[in-house]
Amino acid sequence: MQEPRAKSQEPRAKSQEPRAKSQEQYNGALVFVKGAAPLKALICVPTYNEAENIEPFINAVFNKVPACADVLVIDDNSPDGTAATVENLIEQFPERLYLLKRPQKQGLGVAYLAAFEWGRTRNYSVFLEIDADFSHNPKYIPIMLAEIQTYDVIIGSRNIQKGGVEGWSAFRNFISKGSSLYARMVLGCPIKDLTGGFNMWTSNGLEKIGLKNIVSKGYSFQVEMKYRAWKAGLRIKEIPIVFVDRTHGKSKMSKKIFLEALLNVWKIKQDALVDTAFGQFIRFCITGGLGTVTNLVIFFIFADTFGMPEIPVSIGCFLISDTQNYIMNHKWSFARNTRQTALSVKKWLAFLGSSLAGLAVNILVMTAVLSYFTPPFKFIAQAYGILAGMVINFITSKFIVFMRNK
Repeated sequence: MQEPRAKSQEPRAKSQEPRAKSQEQYNGALVFVKGAAPLKALICVPTYNEAENIEPFINAVFNKVPACADVLVIDDNSPDGTAATVENLIEQFPERLYLLKRPQKQGLGVAYLAAFEWGRTRNYSVFLEIDADFSHNPKYIPIMLAEIQTYDVIIGSRNIQKGGVEGWSAFRNFISKGSSLYARMVLGCPIKDLTGGFNMWTSNGLEKIGLKNIVSKGYSFQVEMKYRAWKAGLRIKEIPIVFVDRTHGKSKMSKKIFLEALLNVWKIKQDALVDTAFGQFIRFCITGGLGTVTNLVIFFIFADTFGMPEIPVSIGCFLISDTQNYIMNHKWSFARNTRQTALSVKKWLAFLGSSLAGLAVNILVMTAVLSYFTPPFKFIAQAYGILAGMVINFITSKFIVFMRNK
C-alpha cells in the first residue's frame, strides 16, 4: 500500500474541540459559531473506475465543505485512470486532497478501514464515508458536520421520513428496503438504514467500535459498522437524504455481492457477541472432544487391534489429534483472537509445546489405570488420560498460544 501523495506538507493540525451548533449551519454551507474551534474532518472516497465522476465530484465537495475538511481518495488501481485524475487535482487543492493507492481491488470495507487508519494517525476527529458517483449528494455534508458535534454517528438515511431514492425501479427499491429490514430483524437493531453507505463517524466512536474486530470486507461492512456502533452504545442519529442512482459509470453491486451481504448478517451477529472465557472453554472442549475421537479411533486400531506398544501409539495419537485441535482452535475456539494471524508452523509448534504437560499427565494416568485396573479395552485408560490434561491445555492455549495480539 502506497503512502497518499500530496503536493505539499501534511495537513496542519487543528483542534478537535467540538463547536456549538447554529441554525445557519443548515443553509447550504457550514457557518461556525464565532470563537469555536474547528473540527478536523476527513472525507473518505473509495474509488474503482470512477474517472468520469471523480473530478466534478471533488469540485462539488470542496464547494460545500469548510476549510477544516480534507478529502482522501482510496483507489484500488482503477484501470480507467481514476488515480491519475486525482493526482492532477492535487495540484489544485494542495494540503486538502490526498490519494491512497492500493495495488488491487480488496473490498469496500478494507478501503474504509485503511482510510480510517490513515486519518487517525494524522489526528482527524471526524470521518465521512461517501461514494464518488453523486449518489450521495455533497449538499448533505454541512448538515452532517453540524450534527456530528452532538452525536458519535450520523447516518444519511433513505428509510426515514423525507428520505428516499431517485432513479430506481420499484423492484430495486423493494429489494433495498427489504434487505435493510431483514438485517434489522436478524440483528434486532433499530437503525432504519443499515445498508446505506453515507455515514459520518467521530474518531472516538471508531475507537469504541474496535476497528480491529471488523470482519466484513464488502457491502456488509456498513451493516457491521452500524450494528457494532449500536451495541457499543454510541449516540446515533439518522438524517434524511435522497439517494440518486448513478448516471455515469457502472454500479459495483452484483447479485453475488448482495447474497453474500445477506448471509454475512448472521456472521456479524455471532461475531459481535461478547467472547467470554467460558464460551472459549466450551468451544475448546468441543474441539478437544473431536480430537479425542480421532485419538481413540487411531489408538484402538493400532494398540487394541494390532497389539502395538501403548506408549509409542499414544505419542503418535497425540501428534495427529493435536494437529487437528490446533487448526480448529485457531479457526473456531479462539477465532476472535487469531483473526489477524494465519496458521503457521511456529504457532503449531507452540501449541504442541503447550500440550506436553497434558501429554505427560495423559501417559501417567493411562499407565496407572492399566497397572491397577483391567478395563475391557485399553482405549478406556487412554480416555482418562486425555481428560486429566484438558484444563492445563486450555489455560496454556488461551494465555500463551492463542493470546490476542494487541
